[in-house]
Amino acid sequence: MKPVRRYCRCGSPLATDNAGSLCSACQRKRQRDRAPDVPPDFWRADVMIEALASEDLGRVIRAYRSHPFHGQPLPQSIVAGWLHVSQMTLSRIEQGKRRLTVDDVNWFARSLGMPWALRWVHEHPSEAREDVDPISRRSLFGAGVGAAFGFNATTAPATAREIDPNLVSHWMKLLRVLGRHDAMFGSHDVLAPVRHQLTLIARNRQIARGELRTQLLCVESRWSEFAGWLSDDAGDSHMYDYWTDRALRLAQEAGYDDMVAWALMLQSREAASRNDPQRAIALALAAHRTRGTSDQSRALSALRVAHGHAVANDAASFERTLDEAHGLLDALARTPPEDLGAEYVTPAYVVADEARCWVRVRPHKAIEMHEEALRLWPRDRARGRGLHQARLALACAATNEPDRAAAEGIKALDIARTTRSDLTVRELKRLDDKLAACDLPAATDFREALAAL
Repeated sequence: MKPVRRYCRCGSPLATDNAGSLCSACQRKRQRDRAPDVPPDFWRADVMIEALASEDLGRVIRAYRSHPFHGQPLPQSIVAGWLHVSQMTLSRIEQGKRRLTVDDVNWFARSLGMPWALRWVHEHPSEAREDVDPISRRSLFGAGVGAAFGFNATTAPATAREIDPNLVSHWMKLLRVLGRHDAMFGSHDVLAPVRHQLTLIARNRQIARGELRTQLLCVESRWSEFAGWLSDDAGDSHMYDYWTDRALRLAQEAGYDDMVAWALMLQSREAASRNDPQRAIALALAAHRTRGTSDQSRALSALRVAHGHAVANDAASFERTLDEAHGLLDALARTPPEDLGAEYVTPAYVVADEARCWVRVRPHKAIEMHEEALRLWPRDRARGRGLHQARLALACAATNEPDRAAAEGIKALDIARTTRSDLTVRELKRLDDKLAACDLPAATDFREALAAL
């Protein structure tokens, strides 16, 4: 059978040994136009830690250009091109002679893939003044997250009157900070501090009364859900079930409808991963029918219903419910996302989620969608990138492309080695099972690399 000819987006035919989606010319252009991807350890080098701690963007860029990762110092002209500024402008920034807006700082940070730990870099310009004290960037990257936040300094009050209402916003800010660290570096540094904070939140909630108690119930449900996710990524399925169930119960008590639906969706996703499609569909439908939820929750729960049908190999029901989910997602484009689960309605996450469904129904389509998801994937979410890289490898294995499956699997292994994500390793073990009968050199290399992890 004649192989299908593949083409780059520029229209040029791709070489037969090119497993990617770009031709050589486009790859060279991308390398000229954007900064290279760097591993998380790049930012842990002493020179970068000291520069980040200085909160001086010029110093950070100088340290970036001279980092040993590049082999030799990068010329200002190259980095200026990545940042879309002139070489003279970059020189003035490095010398501290150019005033920068919040938008400038966010753009430079995103362009170079800087970590979120810079106090003056945030997801949205409107959050530019948000901070959580005390925080030391050196201890965050070096000694660990727990030391950075001084978790042992907080104790529960003796009476409801002594509870500081500002704790609600403090804990929600802290949750976002820890979530960003987990997304970049994995769950292991974060899990113990999160459990400790949950103990403190629970003590305050047990003493609180009235509206403050309800707010603390909502906070505790959010932290419990996060603890469940971290437990799953650390390989502890029992604690995942415990924390997710606790998040659901707390949300129900608080009347926090979106969190109720979210917890049900998480349970649906877990049922699907355990190949229990009927339970996955039932839980997703329960989330979808939860009254009082946002349009965002309804759209995401519809995706979960579709995933359940895909696991059940019911292609007709899958495509019907997927169309319904896309209708809801399209409507969301006209409204700002809610806080809970906002990242999961962005193009990268939606495409990745849908790709995971298609691998059961039409694996070739899953490959295309995983490639697109990885192209869109945020650079500060390394752990998720590794997971979806592993799922791309599984999709390649499903289409009988063992060479490429092994190559993509090794890429995922490189990320899993840094993030220590058990979720990614589990997917790679599934890939290992699928390649067990393959004696190609690439498959052998993958097996040896996985065994050495």
